[in-house]
Amino acid sequence: MTKKAFQYDMQRGLGSCILALKKMQDAEKEAFFPIVLWGCSRNMAYNMQLEYRSAYMYELIMEFSDVTPFIDAIEKRLRQCSHLPRWEFAQYCDLLSWFAGDGVKRAWTALNKCYNTLFQILQKKRSRPEGSNFSERNNFEEVCISLVDMCFDDREWIAKQYQRIIRDLGNLISENHLYSFADFEWFQTVSEKRLGKTAVQGLLYHNGADEGTKIYRYSMEQYQSMTETAKAQHMGKQPETADEIYERLRNGEKLEQICNRLRVHGFMVKNKEQEALKIAAYYKYEESEVIRCSLLRLLAYPACAWTVDLKQLIMDSKSTYSELSKWAFEVLRYRTDTSVRAYALELLQSRKHMAKAVSMLVANYEDRDKKLLVETVKQIPITYESGEWHEVFHDVMDLFGSPAKVKPKELLFYMYRNTLCSFCREDIVKEMGRRRMLTHELLEEMQYDCNEEIRKYAKKKLATSYLRV
Repeated sequence: MTKKAFQYDMQRGLGSCILALKKMQDAEKEAFFPIVLWGCSRNMAYNMQLEYRSAYMYELIMEFSDVTPFIDAIEKRLRQCSHLPRWEFAQYCDLLSWFAGDGVKRAWTALNKCYNTLFQILQKKRSRPEGSNFSERNNFEEVCISLVDMCFDDREWIAKQYQRIIRDLGNLISENHLYSFADFEWFQTVSEKRLGKTAVQGLLYHNGADEGTKIYRYSMEQYQSMTETAKAQHMGKQPETADEIYERLRNGEKLEQICNRLRVHGFMVKNKEQEALKIAAYYKYEESEVIRCSLLRLLAYPACAWTVDLKQLIMDSKSTYSELSKWAFEVLRYRTDTSVRAYALELLQSRKHMAKAVSMLVANYEDRDKKLLVETVKQIPITYESGEWHEVFHDVMDLFGSPAKVKPKELLFYMYRNTLCSFCREDIVKEMGRRRMLTHELLEEMQYDCNEEIRKYAKKKLATSYLRV
């Protein structure tokens, strides 16, 4: 395996990297040492809300005899990221947790030092940043989660960590009005999952609970009570008709101020198709591009896209107002019509909006399109910065559940090898399995994939194959 191929596969979380290192002698591994070290100093996941790469990177690290340089790099990045957005910081917390769980005291010390540093920063804060990007708070919660969720299997020890943290959080809430239980709700959820809700309740309501724990508990009870009321009030303010939404948009309100897009989608598809049709009618005749864009956003779902006037939709996809063009293309992804197919082929021929055109072609796929589809999909750049390839891969996967006779099977292997999203790779792997495309070599590799479900699937397939033999 070349170093270039190794780095490419490592960024995708493929099992080929771990498997390759396992087959090497220590002297051979040294050539790949800088690549794994590089990987430990950045966020390797495409979307950390769906996938974590820390366990995968930890396995790569453990293939080397000296792990000290890796811990050095991870500690350094943890310090540097303490004021930065959450997801990369979370990876370094997780990596140190794996080391701490294996008895590396230095990793445990680093996590505790980070915990204390961030706690002191939060104590001194006198104002919150605008929006939800409160990095120090978010990152402090990540350290708390690591301390109860990843390090050790000893339940008694985990319970002590939980008690220590809620005591500190209670004191923080008491001392600084900026914070409440709402700031650490996810930590509580993870703790309940790790220890069990009954055990956590026992620790919270223990007769000998200290003052900090009591304050934390009271804040939690207040929050849980208030959020139900607040939620009910908020839901009551949501518009229930297309007329109300349109009127408020015309009065200058932004869509985000008016309603939750997903909830409006819900009331439009539950026996209220007339509401979607009304919004589509308002869209068709509205002169303001800004308002048309907001209306399109409400219709950009498979269940609602059919209501939109295609002529206007194609026209808006060519708009110089980029947001309107973007949402027009989003709706076109879900439309099946000869005019959409013709437009997709026109765009592909002129090499404009290639990814959008592929999605439109997939929605209107004919068996004769296979060659063009395969060639075009392979031309779309796959990068962390762009999500267009991600949408295309998702749409291509939908083809395999369609009645089309000539399926682009070769794209399955291409997408398996090239997607940056291991969450999507799981579906690709299972489709390959249904089509008997998984060789023994591929299944061996998949046992080390960063996606745990792919690992389980590969092991089950290998076991079944062994039993057949």
